[in-house]
Amino acid sequence: MAGRTPSERRKTKTRQDILDATYALILEHGVQGLSIRAIADDIDYSPAALYRYFGSKDELVDAVRAQCFERLNAALRDAMENATGAFEQILAAGMTYIEYARQHPTDYHLMFHLPPSAATQTENQQVAMSGLLYLVRYGIETGVFVTSENYTEDTIMFHCWATVHGLAMLQTTVMQDNEARIRASSEAILRKVIAGFTAAG
Repeated sequence: MAGRTPSERRKTKTRQDILDATYALILEHGVQGLSIRAIADDIDYSPAALYRYFGSKDELVDAVRAQCFERLNAALRDAMENATGAFEQILAAGMTYIEYARQHPTDYHLMFHLPPSAATQTENQQVAMSGLLYLVRYGIETGVFVTSENYTEDTIMFHCWATVHGLAMLQTTVMQDNEARIRASSEAILRKVIAGFTAAG
C-alpha cells in the first residue's frame, strides 16, 4: 500500500468490497442466484459503477475463484513449511488440501466444479503444481522417492494430486452427509500412496 495515492487505495478497497459481497452472495444463493444488481445493492453501488471494475458477472466470479485459489495455495505453503522431509511435506500438504475442501466446500466448488477459466488455468494453477513438483523433485534428489522410465516425477505429482483431489471430491459431493468415514481414512490412504513413491516400478 505504501506509495499509493488515496484514489488508488479507494479503488483497491472498492474492488475488494465488490469481491467480498460477491462471495457472500455465492455462499447464500450459489453462482446461479448471483446477479450484478444484487451485488450492487449489497454494497450500495450502482450496477453501472460496478461495471467499471468488472466487465461482466463471469469476470467477477472468475476473480472470486482466483482468490479461492490464493487462499488454498497459502494454506498449502504454510503446511509444507511446517513439515520436515519430502514424505511428511507431501502428507501435510495433502491433508491440508482435503481439510480445506471440507471447511470451505463453496471455495472448492468454485475452484474445481465450474468450467475452466483464467482463474484455473494461469498463475494459481501453476503455483499449486510447481509447489507439488518441487516436493517431488526434492524427494527424488534426497533418495526418498524412486522414479522409473514409466513412473516419472510428473507421474508421481499427478498420482498424489489425483489421490487428494479424489478424497476431497468425495467428502464434498456423494459423501457429504457421511464425511467422517472419508476423514477417518484419508491420512492412512495418503500415507500408503506416498509410501508407494519410494518403490515405484
